[in-house]
Amino acid sequence: MIITTSSRLTRELEEEALRLSEVLHLDYVERKKQSLVKLQERFGDVLLVTKEGLVLEYANGQSFSFHPDTAILRIKAPRDPLLELIGGLPLSVLDATMGLASDSIVLSFAGHEVTALESQPIIETVVAHGLQTFDTGNPDINQAMRKIRTHCVDSLSFLKSQPEQSYDVIYCDPMFSEVITESENLSGLKPLANYAVFSKELLTEARRVARKKIIIKAHFRDKVFGNFGFFRHVRPNQKFHYGEIIIKEER
Repeated sequence: MIITTSSRLTRELEEEALRLSEVLHLDYVERKKQSLVKLQERFGDVLLVTKEGLVLEYANGQSFSFHPDTAILRIKAPRDPLLELIGGLPLSVLDATMGLASDSIVLSFAGHEVTALESQPIIETVVAHGLQTFDTGNPDINQAMRKIRTHCVDSLSFLKSQPEQSYDVIYCDPMFSEVITESENLSGLKPLANYAVFSKELLTEARRVARKKIIIKAHFRDKVFGNFGFFRHVRPNQKFHYGEIIIKEER
């Protein structure tokens, strides 16, 4: 993989590409009017720095970029099951598996203070950049995205570094153990994603760091609910369910 700019080169784009090449330990290749196909033939996958954002163009024709479309649809919906589980008061939420940040955006828009973790550097870079620069046309959604704090770190290492009861809620949405073919928006993410399964050690640390509850989202066939003692909230006719472990009951 290399990093380069869009064909319409500006000084700002070049400086950003050079900066990211150091952060991601990628070789920067000057575009010099070379076509994307030519670059892919020589180098394989190409991370493009464009005026609109960062785009990873795979040599196989797939691409990966940030777009908050799913979050926007959820924000406009009359209800959201995750928000209902979180509760109404503004809380500090640790999204331990950021991915495309849809959950983080929805939570931030609802007024919660969100910290999002992503273990994969390319995903974290593309999504974090998008959260800070993407213009949805809605100032309130833009503000919600800008407020999210992101860290490129695996969730277990981060949790181990935190004091007890650091966050009200810890939320985990690991990659599904079952394939959901309808999730086309995840196609560009899948080759980069971390497929580590939820573990007993992670739960132990999450129990230590959470003040109120731990929430997990998983495929309805996933054994994580029963294996780790999550109370499953069944969603009829939906392929994923939420589970929760209450640390401290609300009064």
